[in-house]
Amino acid sequence: MALMMAPKIQPKSEMISIIPQPRGNRAVKAIFLFIFVCLIILYFYGSNNYTGSQVVYGMAIHFIISQAWEFIVSLSEFYEEITHVHTRYNGEVLRALKASFCVRNVYFFIFTSAICYIFYDEDLLPRFSCVINLVMLFLCNLLCRLFGLQGPTPAAISEITEKRHLNVAHGLAWSYYVGYLKFVLPALKHSVKRFNKENNLLKSSDTFSLHILIPLSCKIYGDLKEIDGNIEFVKEIPPLYIDRAGIKERVFKNNVYRILDEDHRPYYCIVEYATPLASLYEMSDVASAAFSKEDRIEQAKLFCRTLENILKNSLQCRDAFRLVIYDDCTKGEDHSEHLLSREILKHLKQQHFEEYDVGIRA
Repeated sequence: MALMMAPKIQPKSEMISIIPQPRGNRAVKAIFLFIFVCLIILYFYGSNNYTGSQVVYGMAIHFIISQAWEFIVSLSEFYEEITHVHTRYNGEVLRALKASFCVRNVYFFIFTSAICYIFYDEDLLPRFSCVINLVMLFLCNLLCRLFGLQGPTPAAISEITEKRHLNVAHGLAWSYYVGYLKFVLPALKHSVKRFNKENNLLKSSDTFSLHILIPLSCKIYGDLKEIDGNIEFVKEIPPLYIDRAGIKERVFKNNVYRILDEDHRPYYCIVEYATPLASLYEMSDVASAAFSKEDRIEQAKLFCRTLENILKNSLQCRDAFRLVIYDDCTKGEDHSEHLLSREILKHLKQQHFEEYDVGIRA
């Protein structure tokens, strides 16, 4: 009977709808589809007018043209990179070359050129129709893209990253983990047990987790009661002291908050903001950072995804955290003055259901 009454665990649809997932391989599937279409067109338009050898040789010529363009672009990038060879590549010209050129592209260009030169025959170069030339050009570029012969070089990626101020979230997430969470989360359970000896507020094991708040606006407050009247500071748990970065017994503190539901029933848990979000928020207010609101929101989402991956792959931290992600950028139907307390309560109740379900199965 107890098994029949067990509550169902709801999927984490909120996180799926907000946080972008890693890109899949649908682009590759689309390339295969376009290649197939090009081959069909080539067969119906060219099989009656050209021999197989002429079509293959024509394809090789188009490959040379396509890769020659990539080679010229890479050569132009190298012309820029050579001026930074000392500051970026420690004076090593070979490293600058590797950063500017796709090695496979160069090898393929040389190989195709050699084949066309060896098997050169004027009979293999008929006047292809406009349709056939276009199809061959598309097909060659699609094949080059499929085999990784086209794409940004390391130098181009570096330039894009620097100009668009990307990868901020990745660095902030790792800094947050290495400098703070890897110390606090493994010690949290012990600190809660010490806290409960005097207070006995964090009774269930679902409150042993650190609830990390991640507002997509990146706006954080010193006192949670400022943003939500249903959240109130209760007490600090015993602090953690660690010798860190030349500071003896550096203090790491965490706070217990009381969360009231709609019926004013109290729940207790450990809550704090993800402090690196403050850096993202400040960056969007500084003109020299060239960091727009859209960039800030995108980086906040990537920060969340990166941080979750880091913590889930950490054996000591994976069961000691909950990421409370909420969209406070726009005021929709779900937005209210108690948005934050509702989001925290969702996680507390979900943790309770998960533990209840596991206990029944055991």
